[in-house]
Amino acid sequence: MGDIATQRILSSWVLSTKYLMRFFEFNSIKPARPLSPQQARIKSLKDQAKRAQGAIKAERARQKIQAGQQDLAKVESSNNKKSQSYKTIYKMNNPYTAWVSVGTYGDFNNALSMALRKKKLGAVAVRIEDGNRMIVYSS
Repeated sequence: MGDIATQRILSSWVLSTKYLMRFFEFNSIKPARPLSPQQARIKSLKDQAKRAQGAIKAERARQKIQAGQQDLAKVESSNNKKSQSYKTIYKMNNPYTAWVSVGTYGDFNNALSMALRKKKLGAVAVRIEDGNRMIVYSS
């Protein structure tokens, strides 16, 4: 009786395992043989070619990023040269009145200090525009 109970326990354990292999499946698994010198050379050349393709792809991506950063720096420097003046404007009584100009300033900090001063004095809306009439600050 002990043998039958043991067999039932073992068979239920084997059936409950997630990966169940039959005995004939163990025979189909064969270890890989070592490659011949010619095969090893071909395999190493293929691997080397794959690594070189990956390196080329990475280098192209790096060069694209670098070119984009240079273009961005050119655009930013050209924008900084064009917009050397900042105009501060405000609306005093209500948002439906016309914009009133305070003045034009050579740098952003002076324009901002004037805008904040007007805001503190009760302006409803304050805005700073650069030389290209782009809004740089709005409150």
